[in-house]
Amino acid sequence: MSARQLRVALLIWKPRNPHAPDDVTSGLPQILLVHDGAPPWYLPGVILRPGELLLSAAARTACALGLQLPPRHRVLATDFRRPERMTLVVDGGWTSGTDARVAAGEFSPCHCHPTPHRRRWVASEGLDDVITRALHAALTTPPRKENRP
Repeated sequence: MSARQLRVALLIWKPRNPHAPDDVTSGLPQILLVHDGAPPWYLPGVILRPGELLLSAAARTACALGLQLPPRHRVLATDFRRPERMTLVVDGGWTSGTDARVAAGEFSPCHCHPTPHRRRWVASEGLDDVITRALHAALTTPPRKENRP
C-alpha cells in the first residue's frame, strides 16, 4: 500500500476588470494552469512535506511562480476523487498587470519540481467542478477577518 499524499494547489485568477476584481458582469475571470511537459493542465501546487504547514506549502507554490501569497489564508475547495492523493485548493488571489505577465511565461524554472512548468491563462468556463467550486468561493465568500484582542 502506498503512502497517501496531500497536494496543496493554488487558485490564481485574473479578473476581467482589475479595478473591480469581484465584478463578473462582463464574464468570469481566467485561471492560471500549469503542466510539466505532458497534459493535462492543472492548478499549480506542491505535495505537502511531512511536518510542513499548509500555508508554507502554498507560499512555496506562489514563490515558484514569482508571485506572493495574498494575506487571505483559506481553503476554497477539496478534491477527494483520488484517495491516494487528496488536494486542497487554497486561495492564491488575483493578479493583473506585471504579475499576470510573469505568471503567463511560456516556461519557467521552479524550485518545487525538477522540470520547468509551462503556464497559461484559460477561460474559467468548462473547467472541472473542483476548480469551478473554488473560483465561486473566491469570488463570493469574503475572507474571514482575524480576531484580534
